[in-house]
Amino acid sequence: MLTILWDNDGVLVDTEGLYFRATQEILRTVGVPVTADQFKEISLRRGESTFVLAAERGISGDEIGRLRSSFSLP
Repeated sequence: MLTILWDNDGVLVDTEGLYFRATQEILRTVGVPVTADQFKEISLRRGESTFVLAAERGISGDEIGRLRSSFSLP
């Protein structure tokens, strides 16, 4: 039997801190710092991706796509 558990908004597992650290590490590779306050404002309050910080610094859409794909599991 195949079972899928969907963890909506950290109900089962609190992954927000892990996602923040992963985002920080990935954006750091292209020289874009992300603070916890920025992450909260952009991701949690505005519901946007913190990758907007990369776009604001002139990182191309293709490069941002490559960065996003680094979140994918192999």
